Amino acid sequence: MKKSKNWVILLVLSIVLMAIVAIFFLQTSSNKNHQEVIIKKNWNSDSLNIYFNNNFKIEMPLGLAFWAEKAGYKITPCKFFLPPNSNPFKIIRTLRENRNQTINLVIIPGIWAESLSERISSKLIINYGDIHGELVNPSLLLDYGFNDTTWPALIIPNTYNISVGISVEGFFDRMKAEHEIFWDSIRTSKLKNQNLSLLQAVTIASLVQKESNKIDEYTKIAGVYINRYRKGMKLQADPTIVFAKGKAERVRGKEDLFINSPYNTYIHKGLPPGPICIPSVEAINAVLNYTKHDYLYFCAKSDFSGYHIFEFDYNNHKKNASAFHRALNREELKSK
Repeated sequence: MKKSKNWVILLVLSIVLMAIVAIFFLQTSSNKNHQEVIIKKNWNSDSLNIYFNNNFKIEMPLGLAFWAEKAGYKITPCKFFLPPNSNPFKIIRTLRENRNQTINLVIIPGIWAESLSERISSKLIINYGDIHGELVNPSLLLDYGFNDTTWPALIIPNTYNISVGISVEGFFDRMKAEHEIFWDSIRTSKLKNQNLSLLQAVTIASLVQKESNKIDEYTKIAGVYINRYRKGMKLQADPTIVFAKGKAERVRGKEDLFINSPYNTYIHKGLPPGPICIPSVEAINAVLNYTKHDYLYFCAKSDFSGYHIFEFDYNNHKKNASAFHRALNREELKSK
């Protein structure tokens, strides 16, 4: 009788073991290639079960969420790529590994709303439209004192370790906190000494950023723009024309120089309505520590070294500009 009971127990255990193996190891996801998994904020168990059923054809008794919770995964936002033909055991393990997921978000200088939105939406669980919509038609940003033309002054380029499930509001809260850390008493004191507002300084920095990729020239270029601005001269910054056109291409003739835009510094005196990009820390610091000189003009060198020739005299500047444009024309002819 005892042997009979032991046999029954072994049989039951064998059946349970085979069921576990079948449920957790023999069933595989339907994706044939690596496929992105996005677990969103405020999902519940039903949401998780439906998601894996619809997208990966995974069905389990009591639902995948039940077993994942038993394994230590509380539903939290995460984002990862699931290998093809993954079994439920691997899925649950991956969910557990990503339950407190953060990611290094790199915000680079020189970009505008579209590029920033693409970068954020590719790394975080934020839709492109949600972040881009806030930049071009702000509501949250207004609470921080920024709008659709001034928002680049809020963003400090850097690498930020951020929760992958952060909300749009949470993202801007983080940027505001980093902004306040960056604009410490030393930098704000320099603004005051130069009689510049934060927005004015960042706007000039954005012009410097777009004028040169030579950081060692930044303070000198900033000095030219500040000289022209304080003399009441038109800034005549080519990058503002490029921004107004919306195309990264060479500025040509009167058609470009007289383009109808508030950002056109060839027809409007003073600074443009706001920064034309997110400027780098180096460009901002260059404005705060600009080189004091009497130069009013600068032009790219015709050797395409990336450096510029600085001038006091307008006639000399015109000669430098003509030499540079002749060199550009020759290069364009070679490429045809």
